[in-house]
Amino acid sequence: MLRFVLALIFIMGLLLNITCAIAQEYPNHPIRFLQGFAPGGTADTIVRILSTEMEKTLGQPIIDEARTGAGGNLASDVTAKAQPDGYTLALLTTGHVISPAIYKSLSFDPIHDFEFISTVTEFPFFIVTNTQSFYKTLQDLVAAARAKPGSVTVGTAGIGTGQHMCSELFATTIGTKFIHVPFRGGQAAVLALLGNNIDFIIDGGTTVFSGIEARTLKALAVSGAQRWPSLPDVPTVQESGFPGFEVLAWAGVATTKGVPKPIVERLNKAIRSAIASPTVSDRLRSLGGIPRTSTPEEMTAKVTDQIALWKAVAEKAELVRQ
Repeated sequence: MLRFVLALIFIMGLLLNITCAIAQEYPNHPIRFLQGFAPGGTADTIVRILSTEMEKTLGQPIIDEARTGAGGNLASDVTAKAQPDGYTLALLTTGHVISPAIYKSLSFDPIHDFEFISTVTEFPFFIVTNTQSFYKTLQDLVAAARAKPGSVTVGTAGIGTGQHMCSELFATTIGTKFIHVPFRGGQAAVLALLGNNIDFIIDGGTTVFSGIEARTLKALAVSGAQRWPSLPDVPTVQESGFPGFEVLAWAGVATTKGVPKPIVERLNKAIRSAIASPTVSDRLRSLGGIPRTSTPEEMTAKVTDQIALWKAVAEKAELVRQ
């Protein structure tokens, strides 16, 4: 028995030394950084911004790679099935926690197949109308929706997107229903709003800021707990009379389950260093984001909590698919 215990201690020590040696050498060749949306979009832009700054810390090239499809799930699937060596990273977005809420099965486990490294940024949504609309305040919009449930139309970037789920949670909060009109992307929803084909949209700053600045769109409220700095006159949903309502989309970085902890910690430090750079943080704010890093444990808790939240919303809105 003693020999067995000593042998076990020896093997554990050997494995620890090997792990430490691998971590010390990491990285010694290029890293690929996946994102699951179209090139040129917000996710792609975040990856490129981060990659440029993280290369300075890690000393190796970071190759940006778009694996588009299934609302970001293709990139998640590739990452989940990669070698657990820290050379495959993925930018996860709100879609990662919404997918298990609306699909009964996925090709990966959204929690247990990943090592979560750090959040990067959070994005509030804006509730926006056409400036010609007779809905001048959020209270106007809510009053109309409550007076005739199912009569007010909301456009979003698609079924199961963060924008869609935000609209469903808001409808539940105010005790009514909207008619959901999904589009292929936020810009298509904006065009429909400008053409008076829908009543309002819910989307992030990158989609609506230019229209607000041009005075063709009017923001009625912001979904975060605080007003947006460049739109100080736009109240939060909470300030508009709906306490407790707060929805923030987010983006964060993960890698494959089983990547050694020292490598995860090094990547966490590289991300924190990148976000601390004024160049990166200012660029994220210009995209409508709030720079926000975390520990791996905090990101794991966030993903777990958000999956539970959106599952409850999806079930109430009867959005669960096969």
